[in-house]
Amino acid sequence: GPYLDYHYSDRLNALKLPGVTFREAYFVPTFSKHQGKTCAGVQIHVTDRRRYQPIPTAVAMLVEAKKYAAFEWRKDDGDTQRPYWIDKLSGSPRLRTMIDDGTSANDVVAAWADEVATFEATRRKYLLYR
Repeated sequence: GPYLDYHYSDRLNALKLPGVTFREAYFVPTFSKHQGKTCAGVQIHVTDRRRYQPIPTAVAMLVEAKKYAAFEWRKDDGDTQRPYWIDKLSGSPRLRTMIDDGTSANDVVAAWADEVATFEATRRKYLLYR
């Protein structure tokens, strides 16, 4: 977003997330919300695919982005029941509300541990390869 800066990549790299590093990136969108504005972000470089954890990495990225005062969750103005896109993408308002409440990325991910374990147990019997 236009509110991010090079400190965003510094903050993410300081987390020492497994199997990934971040490099600052800048671009000017040609359409959508920030059309024509210089926006900052990061390039994600997977350095070890066996250690890389995409979901915890994404949660950490959201937690760090939320620390910027101008950060806002994108809204779906046509949906009064579930007005935030992140709620639709994540399946519930839990991710958004935990981040809004200041919950750490590790604690957000840990909140799903029981559900993930149940899913993994169910999934295991359907895998063709181990």
